[in-house]
Amino acid sequence: MIQVLIVGGTHGNERTGVQLIRRLQASSTELERNHFVAKTLLANQLAMANNRRYLDQDLNRCFSEELLSNIPENREQSRAKEINEQFGPKGPNTQTDWIIDLHTTTANMGITLIVQQNDPLALDMALYVQKQLPGAVIFYEDNAPTTNSFLCSIAKHGFLIEVGPVAQGLLRWDAFEHTRQALSHALDFIDLQLSGQLSLPSIREADVFQFTEKLHLPRDESGEIIGMIHPQLQDQDYCKLSPGEPIFILDTGETVLFEYHEPVYVAFVNEAAYYDQAHGLSLMRKRHLTWTD
Repeated sequence: MIQVLIVGGTHGNERTGVQLIRRLQASSTELERNHFVAKTLLANQLAMANNRRYLDQDLNRCFSEELLSNIPENREQSRAKEINEQFGPKGPNTQTDWIIDLHTTTANMGITLIVQQNDPLALDMALYVQKQLPGAVIFYEDNAPTTNSFLCSIAKHGFLIEVGPVAQGLLRWDAFEHTRQALSHALDFIDLQLSGQLSLPSIREADVFQFTEKLHLPRDESGEIIGMIHPQLQDQDYCKLSPGEPIFILDTGETVLFEYHEPVYVAFVNEAAYYDQAHGLSLMRKRHLTWTD
């Protein structure tokens, strides 16, 4: 029997996924499909209890093979090893076929479907969900399985649903419902694929956004933040940013222009969770991706 795991609370202050998991645990009907029944997990309950993203280290950065093989140095690393032992082990012998991890962002990113590795089946899932929810965006990263430190990397296939904007520690019905709908379609995809009813062309294609780098907010010599996202860029996730356009505004009111050799696209604009590292936004390039089985 195929093993499918739905995860919420990987970040303890992202309440949408936590609330949805609790709903699913109270009534498993929504998890039931003809060919499988998904399981659920609240990943970081200590952080949830404190309404914090994490206590010592981001749990979603603790699942690389290196960290999983070492002696834990903090509470999140210990929790990662527990989850890996229960649902892995990470690698070809994992007992879990799919992990779908539920997240929210404070950035204006709508429904974002994240595929972390070059996985044709996960890309097929993203494309299927996108067709059911027009306007959803596919966020693609070509990470190596061994170094991929996200929780979903311990399964054969990983998929993240990221919905925003919603503030940390806050529940909004629209974000909850968008997450629920995306998850429902993802589970439908697995069921159709298992039943042999999923008809796919030999070559699939989609427009995706691929991460390239993060940009820091303006800082002084001591590392203190001395500026913020320019108002023209605020809430413009997945829009094009060209050289010479405003990107930051300093506390003094001075505008900082974008200096880059080519236009790019932006995401996670002014993401609150990244202030611990003073990251202001992520740069993306838009790709027309094609893949086969």
